[in-house]
Amino acid sequence: MAIDLDDEILQDFLVEAGEILELLSEQLVELEQSPQDADLLNAVFRGFHTVKGGAGFLALDPMVDCCHVCEDVFNVLRQGDRAVSAGLMDCVLQGLDAVQNMFVEIQSGSEPTPATAELLEKLKVYAVAGDDEPGDNGAGGEDNTVETVVNTPSGTVVDTLHDDTDDDFNALLNAMDSGADKPSQQPVAASSTDEITDDEFESLLDDLHGKGKHAGGKPGDAGAESKKEPAQTASTSDAQNETTDE
Repeated sequence: MAIDLDDEILQDFLVEAGEILELLSEQLVELEQSPQDADLLNAVFRGFHTVKGGAGFLALDPMVDCCHVCEDVFNVLRQGDRAVSAGLMDCVLQGLDAVQNMFVEIQSGSEPTPATAELLEKLKVYAVAGDDEPGDNGAGGEDNTVETVVNTPSGTVVDTLHDDTDDDFNALLNAMDSGADKPSQQPVAASSTDEITDDEFESLLDDLHGKGKHAGGKPGDAGAESKKEPAQTASTSDAQNETTDE
């Protein structure tokens, strides 16, 4: 099925995702030189997460699948549950290449070609805590891993980064939906009291009758006056009866 290149949301996604993919290429090269850099691990995680979210919004499933498993790999790395290895980096770079190829296909109006099942399976191995390598049969071999140390307070990294990635994805969606009318998401503050102030009531009467053309007084005052009228009427009637008797 052909891609509708006239879709404004798609065009916004292509702009935003294109910039993120370029940045991911640079960050992965840096990560090969600095595998212990926690900021880089978090940044790459956010990049894949954000592109995955935008692709999911547009139902670009092959891109979602590949970005999702790459995101899972870096989620494990940034939590310190796996060490960066040469094999892992090679596999992730292949994953990024697959996503970039899909991106080019989408730009040309074609459906993205899914990443190979073999690549996705390799990435899934790296997305699990531990030190297993794809095809590892448990036999001893040369350890080619590079220890990754994430120096952050325990219990804070995951929560913070989930907030950051949500912000990144929301920013991407805001860019994609720019120009569209949206209802405000801010709740209207409830009044601290149920009673209307004198100034508010005066302003309301001005709006209804015109400034200075109303008798004034709050609704409660009007009710009080109406309650007094029967008593006043009764008093007047008694006075008239006394006059008649005289």
